[in-house]
Amino acid sequence: MKQVIPFIVGAMTMSITVPASAMPVSEFLPKADKLMNAGMGGMFSKHRKPVMAEMKKVTNSYRADIKAARASGKTPSSCPPSKGKGRLNGKEFLAHLKSIPMERRDMEVKTAFRDFMKIKYPC
Repeated sequence: MKQVIPFIVGAMTMSITVPASAMPVSEFLPKADKLMNAGMGGMFSKHRKPVMAEMKKVTNSYRADIKAARASGKTPSSCPPSKGKGRLNGKEFLAHLKSIPMERRDMEVKTAFRDFMKIKYPC
């Protein structure tokens, strides 16, 4: 029993200190594709939470970077309409992800999203 406790404590510490890694396109795309194709059934899909969480993380980071660039007087990487004024089309974004060659799908969704936004909303 004495040997088990340090192991459990060590495992808990590792799980707390290891940062969540960014999701690669190769992992995100199949989940998002299944979710989009599920229609109303997507609300109950096991893929819904991870896809939504990743997109929330990606879009929040993107908005923060745009805001920081503008605040420092730099031209942002893209010039989207203000929050609430534009709508992103999930099918457009999925098409962009599918256009990424297989050998490059190890890139983070964050990078793919920024590339998509540069095309959709150039400055």
